[in-house]
Amino acid sequence: MTLENQTPARKQSRHVTFSPVLLLAFVFITLMGCASSGSAYVPKQADGALAVVNKSDNSVSVIDLNSKRIVNTLPTGQGPHELVLSPDLRWAVSTDFVGGNSLSVFDMQAQTLARTIELSALPGLHGIRFLKDNEHVIFTSGKAQKVGIANVISGEVVTSINTDQATTHMLALSADEATAYATNIRANSISVIDVAKRTKTKDIATEAMPEAINYRKSAHELWYGANQDGKLVVIDPDTEEVLASWDGFTFPYRVLFNHDETVAIVPDFRAHNVRFFDTNTKQELATLALETQAGPQGIVLHPSKDIAYLSLNLKNKVVAIDIAKQVIIEEYPTGNNPDGLVFIQAK
Repeated sequence: MTLENQTPARKQSRHVTFSPVLLLAFVFITLMGCASSGSAYVPKQADGALAVVNKSDNSVSVIDLNSKRIVNTLPTGQGPHELVLSPDLRWAVSTDFVGGNSLSVFDMQAQTLARTIELSALPGLHGIRFLKDNEHVIFTSGKAQKVGIANVISGEVVTSINTDQATTHMLALSADEATAYATNIRANSISVIDVAKRTKTKDIATEAMPEAINYRKSAHELWYGANQDGKLVVIDPDTEEVLASWDGFTFPYRVLFNHDETVAIVPDFRAHNVRFFDTNTKQELATLALETQAGPQGIVLHPSKDIAYLSLNLKNKVVAIDIAKQVIIEEYPTGNNPDGLVFIQAK
């Protein structure tokens, strides 16, 4: 309801009271002041907020899901692509992929850029995951052909592990964080990394140009996308057996599971749609057509609901998708060319 549509307040007595119109105006002006001043924004509504990187703006937008407004904008290094959030919700980290060669670390309580970790020795940072200790991230360096681990509090690079595979790009973790799986786009392989021993154990041969990857912990499966021939493939990482595959993709950009891992959601960047799969029966469930030239990219799951938030890179927006119904239920504005995103829970 707009302010113009509300009933004017009645004439007040000498006792000072406030009409609903004035109270709404006060809340609106206060929120606007926080956003324009760049001060911390803490989501207080049940739906929380999103943070999304904007590739062309070198920034992160913080979006309130109730007002559907950008309420804060934070600077990143050059060319950010991926964004992760620590389990305790304190830190968010972007990989500054195109020319940045850095990690941008954000204090999400203060809503500020806490530090930039320069990583010129590990250029082409891309895939990234937060470890459960809330201090370390594990990430890929495509140009150095390595997987690195950094402490985002101290800014120290703890280790780097050779993959010796061309264009190490995206990353998945086992449930216990003992094993990392990294796709190598130009080597047509997945490197298996022993995180504790900080060594590579093997490379798994894949279909051509693997990029998207996710680990299904309930079944010990790897799901990955192969860009050259437009395939989605499921394998057993131990035996390397192919358990299922689907074709007809043009660019299977990412793989996301719902909360009980019974549904896989795969956005196709060039086909401008989202495909849904039953992970148990290995049957395709549905295809959600997006708007023309949408360019779906980054995707994240709501922390408690089966709702996926998907960035539309070519439309400068994020859409919310009801996974069970395979329909769009809401959309939110972003900066220019959004990609990786995280969900910030209300407190």
